[in-house]
Amino acid sequence: MGKTTWDRIAQGDELKLIKRSRSLPFLSKTVYVSSLEDEKEDGWEFLSSMKNAKKAKVKKDKPQDEVFEDTVWLLFYNLGFTVLNKDQHFVMSYGEATGQTQQIDVFAVDDETIIFVECKSALTVKDGVFKKEIEALGAKMSGLRNEATKQYPDRKVKFIFATHNYRISQEDSSRMSQLEIAHFDDTEINYYSELVKHLGSSARYQLLGNLFANQKIKGMDTRIPAIKGKMGGHNYYSFSIEPEKLLKIGYVLHRNEANSSMMPTYQRIIKKNRLNSVRKFINEEHGYFANSIIISIDSKRPLKFDRSDKQVEGAVADLGVLYLPQKYKSAYIIDGQHRLYGYSDSPYAQSNSIPVVAFENLAQDEQVKLFMEINENQKSVSKNLRNTLNADMLWVSPKEAERRDALRLRIAQELGEKTSSPLYGKIIIGEEPGSLEKCITIECIRIAINVGNFLSKFDKKNSLTQNGIFDLGNNDATLAQLYSYLELCLLHIKNNAAEEWDKGSADGGILTINNGIGGLIRVINDIANFLVDRGSIHPLNDKPEAMAEATKYYLDPICRFIDNITEEQRSDIRTTYGGNGPMHCARYFQKAIHQERPEFLPDGLEKYWEDHGKEFNQETVTMLADIEKAVKAIIREKLEDAYPNKWINEIPKSIFTKASKDALAQQYETGEPCEFWDFVTMLNCRDIVLYGKNWSDHFSELFTLGSEKKKAGGKTSKTEWMNLIDKLQKKAGKANFSVAKSEYLLLREICDQIIPQDV
Repeated sequence: MGKTTWDRIAQGDELKLIKRSRSLPFLSKTVYVSSLEDEKEDGWEFLSSMKNAKKAKVKKDKPQDEVFEDTVWLLFYNLGFTVLNKDQHFVMSYGEATGQTQQIDVFAVDDETIIFVECKSALTVKDGVFKKEIEALGAKMSGLRNEATKQYPDRKVKFIFATHNYRISQEDSSRMSQLEIAHFDDTEINYYSELVKHLGSSARYQLLGNLFANQKIKGMDTRIPAIKGKMGGHNYYSFSIEPEKLLKIGYVLHRNEANSSMMPTYQRIIKKNRLNSVRKFINEEHGYFANSIIISIDSKRPLKFDRSDKQVEGAVADLGVLYLPQKYKSAYIIDGQHRLYGYSDSPYAQSNSIPVVAFENLAQDEQVKLFMEINENQKSVSKNLRNTLNADMLWVSPKEAERRDALRLRIAQELGEKTSSPLYGKIIIGEEPGSLEKCITIECIRIAINVGNFLSKFDKKNSLTQNGIFDLGNNDATLAQLYSYLELCLLHIKNNAAEEWDKGSADGGILTINNGIGGLIRVINDIANFLVDRGSIHPLNDKPEAMAEATKYYLDPICRFIDNITEEQRSDIRTTYGGNGPMHCARYFQKAIHQERPEFLPDGLEKYWEDHGKEFNQETVTMLADIEKAVKAIIREKLEDAYPNKWINEIPKSIFTKASKDALAQQYETGEPCEFWDFVTMLNCRDIVLYGKNWSDHFSELFTLGSEKKKAGGKTSKTEWMNLIDKLQKKAGKANFSVAKSEYLLLREICDQIIPQDV
C-alpha cells in the first residue's frame, strides 16, 4: 500500500541546505577523473578539482521543468513557510483504500496554511491544454487535503496550478475556478518573488490574503481600544495597534470579485529604497511616526463596537472597544504603506503600536478620492502610477466612462505583464524605471484604444454616446475578448517583424515605442471596423482567434513596409513628437495596407498624405528663398525711393538696431562686408510693412494677395501669409518637415504675384 513519504519533508536548518542546492541552476556530482570523457558524453562538464586528485566535480544544467519547480519552491521558502518538501521524490497518499499516491512538486506549510503546488513548464511560450491534469488534480484534492491535515491539523489548504511559458485557455481557467484551484503564471510568480524582496516574510500575508480572502485568521485577538466618531458623513475609528496585526489583515489595493486578476499592486505603490529607509529608521534608530495610518475596513456587517460605560460628557466621540474583522484582506491601506511595511521582519512588529484612523466600509470611489488627495498633496503620484492604480480601483466605478477607462488601462497593463504578450516587459508599469527596451507608457495605449471605437463611450450623465464594437457591457467579458484579439494581432506583427520589434527605442527602432504601438493599435481598430462593415467578423460573438486570423491579411503589408522602410521614413516616425506621433505612424501603416489592399481606405487617408507626403518639399524650399528675396527687395526699393536719406526712420528701431548689430558682428568674424538686409527676417519684414503709414502709403496693393482683396479685414490679417513663410522656414530644416497641399498652393500664388518673371 502506498504511503506518504514524510521523510522527504524538511524544516529548520535543513531547509537552508536545500535552499542552496535549489538556488543553483545546475546539478553537480563527484566523479573519478578517469571517467570525465564518459561524463561529457552524458552532458556533464568539469566544475572543479578536489583534494583527492583522482576525483573531480562535474555539473550539468538542470532540466527546465526542475528549474521552474525550484523557482516556485524558493518563493515559498522566502515567503517564510517553515515546512517544505526536500525534492521531487515527495509523494502523498490520497486514497487509503487503494493505496494511491501522488507526487507533489511543491508542498509548503506554515502555522496557518498548507499549500500544494503542481508545476507545468515549457521551454518557449505556447498554448497549454490541461483539461486532464486539472480534472485529475480535482479528483485527488479531497484525499490529499485529508492526508495533509492529519499531519498538520487546524490549517487551511489551498491548491495552486503553476505554469511557466504557457498560455492558459479560458476553458482551463474556468475549470480551475470551479475547483477553487488558484492559477499562478509567470506574472504572479515573478510578482511575488519581487514582493518578498520588498516586504520580507510579511509578503506571505499578502499572498494568503489573496488565496484565502475573507477567511478567518487563526488565533488572532482583534479587540482594540478605540474612539468612534464621524467625519464627512462616515463612521471612523481611531486606535493604536501592533503592526503585526495590521500586516495580517491589511492590503494595499481594493480588489473585487469582478476582477479576473488576483494580483494586487503593492509593488507599484511601495518603493524599495523608501521602505528600506523606514525599516532602518525603526530598527536601528528606534524611530517612530506620529502621524496616523489611514485604512478602510471592509466588513459585510457593521463593525462591532462596545461603547464604554465611562464617557466624556459633551464629547462628540465615543470611547469603547472595537472588534476588527478576524479575516485576511479586510483592511485597505489608503495611506501609510511604507510606515506599516517598514515593520515587516522587524523585532518591533509585535511590541510597538502605530496610530490608525479607520473608516468603515468606505465606498470604492471615496477610497480612490482619498488616496489621490493625500498623495497628490505630497506630489508623489506620477501619471503612470495613477494609471496603474486606476486600472484596479475604477474597475467597478458606478460611472460607465470610468469603468471603460479602467478597462483600457487594464489592457495596457496586461500587455506589459502577461508572459504570453508580445509586449511583455516593454511597457512601463507603475513607477518602474524606463529603458531602451521598456519605453512604452500605459497612457499611450490607453489613448490609442480610446480614440477608436473598440469600447463604448459615455458622457458625464452616464448616457451612451458611441457603441463599442467589442463592448460586451461587462468589463471582465470585454477584457477577455478584446485583450486576446489585440494580443494575437500584435503577436503576428512581432513574429513577422522580429528584428524591428526587439529594438525598442534603440538603433532607430520604430515599432515598440509609443509612436509605433500607438499607431498599430489605431490601425488594428481601423481593420476591425473594415471587417465588421464587410460582415467578415462579429466581435461580440466570434472567437478572438478567428477574428485575428481574418485581420492578418491586412497586417501583412505593415510587416513588409517595416522590412523595406527608408531611413527618411524611420526618422519621420521617430521624430514626430507628442500626441501627433502615434497618429502619424498609423497613417504610414494605413498607407502601406492601402497600397497592397486598395479596398482598405480609412477616412482622411488620401487628404492626410496630400498634406504630409513631402512631394512639395523641394519646390517649397526654393519658393521660400525666392519669396523672402523678393519681399526684401520690394520693401527696400519702396522705402529708399520714398525716403532717400531717411528710409532708416521708417523701420522700427528695434529691428534696425538688431539687424545692424548682427551684420557688424558677422563682418567682424569674416572680415567681409555684410549687407544689413541679409539679417532682416520675414517676421521683421511684416513688422516693417505694418509700421507707421507704410501699409497704406506703399504696400497695401503689393502685399495683399489676389485671393484676399475682396475679403474683409485689415492689414494684420492681409499680411498673415508672411507668418506662414516664417513658420515654414523654421520647419524646413527638420527631419519631419512636410508641406500641406493648401500651403503649397498658397506659396504658388504668392510667387506668381510678387516675384518678377525673370527671378
